[in-house]
Amino acid sequence: MESTASTQDAAIEFARGQNGLLLVASQQTQGRGTHGRRWEDGDRMTLPCTFVVDPGCKDAPMLSACVACAVHETIATLMPSAESLKIKWPNDIVIREHGRDRKLAGILIEQREGLTLLGIGINCTQHQAHWDRDIRDRAVSLTQLGVHVTRLDLVCRLVEHLSQWFEACSRKEIQDYYDMHDAMVGSLRTFKHNNECYHGIVEGLDPLESIRIETPSGHHALPVATTKHVPGDEPCKCI
Repeated sequence: MESTASTQDAAIEFARGQNGLLLVASQQTQGRGTHGRRWEDGDRMTLPCTFVVDPGCKDAPMLSACVACAVHETIATLMPSAESLKIKWPNDIVIREHGRDRKLAGILIEQREGLTLLGIGINCTQHQAHWDRDIRDRAVSLTQLGVHVTRLDLVCRLVEHLSQWFEACSRKEIQDYYDMHDAMVGSLRTFKHNNECYHGIVEGLDPLESIRIETPSGHHALPVATTKHVPGDEPCKCI
C-alpha cells in the first residue's frame, strides 16, 4: 500500500480471515507499538509491514522469540559489525553504545479475529534532525549506522530470515541466539508479574521460559508468558 493508518489494521481487512499475507506500506500514519505507544514512522522513512501467518505449534513465547531472532539476523547481515546490535526482550531491536540503548526496530504481535499478526517496523533513512526531540536519544536508523538498503531489498531479506527461523527454530537455537545478542542480562530492569513489580538486575533470560532477576527482596524467576517489561517512564511500585 502507498499509505495506511496501520499495517496491522489494513492486514486484517485484506486477509479476510485467511493466513498467508504480507502487507507492506510506503507510509504508516498511525503506527502503534506495544502498550498502546505510538510508533514514529517519519515520512516514508521506515519499513512498516505486517505478516499474517499460521504460527503452527509455536506458543506465544516461541513465536515472539523466533520473530525477534529473525528481525535481528536480518539487520545484522547488513552491518559491517553487529556487535552492538541487541535484542531487547520481548520486542525491540536496539543499538547499544556507551551503555545506552537506541531503538532500531520494533515488533508487535497480535491475535485478532482468529489471525496471528506479526507487525514489524524498521527505521531506515532518518537522520538526527528527523527525530522528535523527546526521542532523539532513544532512536536510530539504518542510515545513521551507515547502512544503505532499499526497502524492497530489506523486506525480501526479512521474508528469507523469518522463513528460516519458522522452519528450523528450536529451543536450543533460540536460547543460543539470545545468549549471544541479549540486551537484558546484567542490566537494571523493572518487570510486572501478578500485579507486582520487580526491580533489579537481570541475572538470566530464557525467552521461552523465565526471567531471573535479583531484587532487594531476593532472587526471583518470572515466567515470560505472564511477565511484562516495564519501561523506565511508567510508574510501578516495586518489591
